[in-house]
This record gives sequence, structure tokens and C-alpha cells, in this order.
Amino acid sequence: MNLHNILRLGVALAAMCVVALVLGVATGLAGRVLTILGFYEVLAALTLSVAAVAVAHGLRWRPRAGALLVALMAAGCWLTAHRLTDAWGFRAEQAQTVLRESHDLAEDFLVSGADTPMQLVDLGLNAETGADGVRGALLVEWRAGPLVLRAIGLERRLPPQPVAQALLLSATLAFLTVLVRRALLHLAAEPACPVCGRYLRRDRWGRVSALEAERLREAWSRNESPEASLTPTADGPELLRETCGAGHTPRPGWSLVQVRRRTLGSGGAALVARLPAGTTTTASE
Repeated sequence: MNLHNILRLGVALAAMCVVALVLGVATGLAGRVLTILGFYEVLAALTLSVAAVAVAHGLRWRPRAGALLVALMAAGCWLTAHRLTDAWGFRAEQAQTVLRESHDLAEDFLVSGADTPMQLVDLGLNAETGADGVRGALLVEWRAGPLVLRAIGLERRLPPQPVAQALLLSATLAFLTVLVRRALLHLAAEPACPVCGRYLRRDRWGRVSALEAERLREAWSRNESPEASLTPTADGPELLRETCGAGHTPRPGWSLVQVRRRTLGSGGAALVARLPAGTTTTASE
């Protein structure tokens, strides 16, 4: 890995960390209002996959060796931010409850010596878990069991079993990592302009029949490009036109792609054949 790739990897890690943290805070806050088991995890996997591909496009980075590192970091940052924000929200809600019931809890304030509702909440968390603040709130939610459903005034949780909860947490981290990494590896296989390094822009031309697809493969093997005589069909491999956004492709490239149905996440298309784009001999950048 050369210096440019290392720098791009570092920027990609920093950018995805920021995206994952912001997304984790947003989903954590939203989860205080409505939560369905698995909903935010799937949303995070899709959003982080799209963001990772966008970052790689912006950096002109080929995410091969660093794909796993970026995916794992993004998954860990999102999960951490999501859980910490949820715990912070729980602690803040408890303080609001104490504030509303301050007259009934006057004796508790007097006995504990707490001056504010948050101090009283932290004393209660410390008494229950041995930790105060957000850490104490995390421990309270961990002991309550995995959350299945949360709506306004309603919570449903699974029985608290530490081993099962740890496995669920690990499965969530693995699920996020696998999908983001898969999206990045799929991107790494896409063509880039050899002059400027940009990923080539792909425009869908349409589908072609199996017979015409075979004719294209034979023509491309001779470096010929007879696409003008093709007729689009309703089924068959997709034909994609590939051009460089900086104008380095006086002759566009072409790809035949077979779409795979019932495929989870990115990578649901297999390359059948490709005619590389013709590029200018001198770089403008």
C-alpha cells in the first residue's frame, strides 16, 4: 500500500467515523420515541454502506485491503453512539420525571443531599449499579434485557440473559461490518479512469438478449464496439455505458452485467464482459 492509499484510507476512516457518530446519535434519539428490534440496525447498515461508497468515490479510493477496517470502525462507532445516546436519553428522562415529582420526592432530596434532579438520578443509578452518569444508565438498560419494542408509554423487552445479550450485540456488529465491507468490495471491482483515478460514471443503456450479449462479447474481444445496432429487450444482461466525468474517455467503455435476484446488500450483479474505455494519453490533473 503506497502513501497515497494510506492517506486516502486515513481520510476515509475519519469521514466514516463522523458519519457513523452523527447517524448513531440521530437513531439513538429517534429510538427514545419509537424502537422496533432490528429496524435501526438495518437502517444503519444501508446508510453506512451508501456513505462508505460515496466517501470512496469522493476520495478516488480503491477500498481493497482497508475495506474491513473502515467497515468495522463505522459499525463500532455507530453502535457505540447509538447505545450511549439511548442511555443519555434514559438518564435525562429520569431527571425530568424527578423534576415533575419534586414535591413528592422532597424527603429524598433532603436525605440524599442532592441539589438537582440529575444528582438524585445519579445517586439512584449508583445505588443500583455501582456507577452513575451515562455508564450507570447503560448498566440499567443492560440489566433490563434486550429491547424489542418501544412506543409512547410502552416498552417490551426480552428476559435479561447476559450471554444472549452479548451474542446479540456481537451479531449486530458483525451484520453492520459485513454489509458495509461488501458494499466497499463491490465498489473496488468497478472500473476507474486510468488517467485521473475517478470511478467511471455508469449509465444504464438497457437489457440485451442472450444472443446479442454473446455477439457483444465476441466483438469486444476484438476491441470493436457495435452497440449502435442493438435493440433493447425486456430481459437479459444489462448493458452499461462507462465514461469519465473529466472527459478522459473519447471512446466510452461498456459492461455487460447479469443481475442476480434475491441478493442481500450490494454485490447483486455479476460482470459478464467489459470493453475498457478509450482514454486520452495525457492527464489534465
